[in-house]
Amino acid sequence: MDSARDSSCDSANERLAVAVCAADPVLEERICDALLASGHSVQARQENVRGLLAARNGSRPACVVAAVDAPAGDTVGALRAIRPSLGAPATVLVCRRARGPEVRRALKLGVDGVLLEAEIETALAAVVEVVCAGQVSVPSRRRSDVTARALTTREKQILALVVVGLTNTQIANRLYLAESTVKSHLSSAFSKLGVSSRYEATTVILDHEQGLGLGVREIEMSQLSTGG
Repeated sequence: MDSARDSSCDSANERLAVAVCAADPVLEERICDALLASGHSVQARQENVRGLLAARNGSRPACVVAAVDAPAGDTVGALRAIRPSLGAPATVLVCRRARGPEVRRALKLGVDGVLLEAEIETALAAVVEVVCAGQVSVPSRRRSDVTARALTTREKQILALVVVGLTNTQIANRLYLAESTVKSHLSSAFSKLGVSSRYEATTVILDHEQGLGLGVREIEMSQLSTGG
């Protein structure tokens, strides 16, 4: 746990100073009301994460709560960038939706907690206390998605050919498989990656920050160079 965080988060029972970022004023009020109702204080309120950096006055919040549509890279990157300037506070993203790959990427980039908008009133205060205690918090429905399950060699082969744009029929012909077998492997691979389409799978595999290529790119290059 960061030493800078220790001084402001010694106990989950203490009053915590929280900075809130939300472009939607209604959502901002919900977040602030939930924090205040639990005995915590709202130290700063800004429309976006970068606004906190511009408006800082030497304050060191224990936690930054940022409301976003989804755990997108720009918001996560901004949070990561300002943590040293604000004394390395804990960070929580409040999202309308949070799919497996997005949650994994947010955690990999240093976010401490992810919470769905629908659970602000019931769970936000607890999540803030948990992350300030040095733990990680994610929605229970996303728990199985946090750690990517290992892909089989065949799944990697098929995904590699998906990445370069081959159809199921073309993949079946290339690997001497039945098309139904290709579909079955793809379904399994999509489930493991937490995606629902070829486009999403390709995006995850090509995103080096998510670290989910799992050897797929190497297999892709091997298959292209050998023709199968």
